[in-house]
Amino acid sequence: MPVVDPATLPEIAMREGITGKWIASRERGAGGVGVLANTVQPGAGAPLHRHEHEEVILVEAGRIWVEMGGPRLEATPGQCVIIPAGTPHAWGNDGPEPLRVLFVWNSPDPFAPGRSTYLEGAPPAVA
Repeated sequence: MPVVDPATLPEIAMREGITGKWIASRERGAGGVGVLANTVQPGAGAPLHRHEHEEVILVEAGRIWVEMGGPRLEATPGQCVIIPAGTPHAWGNDGPEPLRVLFVWNSPDPFAPGRSTYLEGAPPAVA
């Protein structure tokens, strides 16, 4: 089992105001899970989309809002949001400081063709 040091990983410009590092992915040797660390600047976020896989968002710093068809949810450091597979959702940072989050999927490649559908906007750059 490889040891991954996020400090040594390349940072990907995923969309305006959002950078990411793949901590666990097929390329890193993961067979059943994907973990993505994102830094999200104030005002940035992801448009409405859904994944084939369940998604867990762990907040490390800042504050995230998440919409899943009901009232807007908010999570702060130490909290997580669980998004069921197939659930349309959007998220973002409307706080005054950068947001640091970990996204976890039960798939090592959640953005592979056919695994995510963007209902608004375009998919992120993932490599």
